[in-house]
Amino acid sequence: MLTLTNIKKSVSQHTDVVLFRNISLQLRVGEWVSIVGPSGAGKTTLLNCIAGIQGGDQGSIELDGMEIHQLTNDERSNVRRLHIGFVFQDFKLLPYYSVLENVILPLARDKKKEQLTAKAKSLLEQVGIGEGYYHRLPSALSGGEKQRVAIARALINDPKLIICDEPTGNLDNDNKGQVLHILHTLKQKEHAIIVVTHDEEVAREGDRIYELKNHSLNEVGVKDVRDKLEENS
Repeated sequence: MLTLTNIKKSVSQHTDVVLFRNISLQLRVGEWVSIVGPSGAGKTTLLNCIAGIQGGDQGSIELDGMEIHQLTNDERSNVRRLHIGFVFQDFKLLPYYSVLENVILPLARDKKKEQLTAKAKSLLEQVGIGEGYYHRLPSALSGGEKQRVAIARALINDPKLIICDEPTGNLDNDNKGQVLHILHTLKQKEHAIIVVTHDEEVAREGDRIYELKNHSLNEVGVKDVRDKLEENS
């Protein structure tokens, strides 16, 4: 479903600094992969490369047989809009649009507003955002509320691939449980999921767990996750 082959990415800081190299990974339909690692190791950049937001220096990324970085900018944008749900660490809600409008916006030009509105309300209800919040602007929301709206927006297109960058980082235990339940429900419906997290409980939900550290992505055992997170904190 998703195949990464020998991905390398560098960033420019006076000279080129390698974030990661030789990253290879296969993700199957209905599989959840968790990624842990220290801050600055390149976890968010790796997610951006997978979604086609950033390009890699070498290697290939295929989603359902499409080589993401051989597509045009518009084609990559359409792949994200129609096939990928991305939960960003910093939410990326549009400040002058209401909660409901933010959730609807990715598909606003593809489906009837009435149909999208009904679906958006259902998703918001699932993540604990009630009717009283629908017409609020993001500036009127707490960090946890923004995160839940961002999760609802990521699910509006029934994505084949769900990419989550610290999806529970701003949530209390009750709301974290809600989000994990939603992700498990999506997994059972054969959506593929990648989650970057510093939360041991969230990481352990994955079918496989990887650590991105020292430029490399390596699978780690469930029993090792606590030690890895403590090392990286």
